[in-house]
Amino acid sequence: MEDLRVVVRYRKTNAYGHHAVLGALTQEDPPGRWSVRFARSEAEAIAEIDTAQREAHRVLVTWSFYSPDVHAVTAELVRVRAATDDPAVTHLAGGVHASAEPERTLHAGFDLVAVGEGEATFVALVAALAAGGPVADVAGLAYLDPAGTYVTTGPAERHELDRYPPFAPRYHCYNPIEITRGCIYACKFCQTPFLFKLSIQWCIRIGH
Repeated sequence: MEDLRVVVRYRKTNAYGHHAVLGALTQEDPPGRWSVRFARSEAEAIAEIDTAQREAHRVLVTWSFYSPDVHAVTAELVRVRAATDDPAVTHLAGGVHASAEPERTLHAGFDLVAVGEGEATFVALVAALAAGGPVADVAGLAYLDPAGTYVTTGPAERHELDRYPPFAPRYHCYNPIEITRGCIYACKFCQTPFLFKLSIQWCIRIGH
């Protein structure tokens, strides 16, 4: 019996975030008996969660999505939860939309939101859940308490970009190599630059 099963709801429209946190996870290799499975559709997600409930004490389902996908993803979440509802299953949302609208994301049905850069947060969360411990001490999370009050655990740890690899060969997940944090251009349709205050201090501007 595993301590924790991580089920990644893997969507091609936002795979890079998952690749990054899985790269951190494989590098840090937190203690405990845990494993990772991928679900590439709603039906696979339900099947993987159902299997995980029989094979692990706790289950962490990870979701990452952009704002244009929020309605489709939250509708899928409702159906997945209805088919696999169990207190041992935790649904975690991450990515740009969840970081920009964490409280709304929680009210949409997610148990936890990873706010900001998720690498260190994800590693610490896997370690905490595998140990059967609380998540309140894991920096970078937001959740609703039993009274429905919005709670944060403080800002996520920020490391140098080369602290974690942008790939996880164990899972055949590969990203482009990032040389800057965020983006300096601040296009009005995009939330990414505003998560890091345009990240001008991290960028080398050539020809602008």
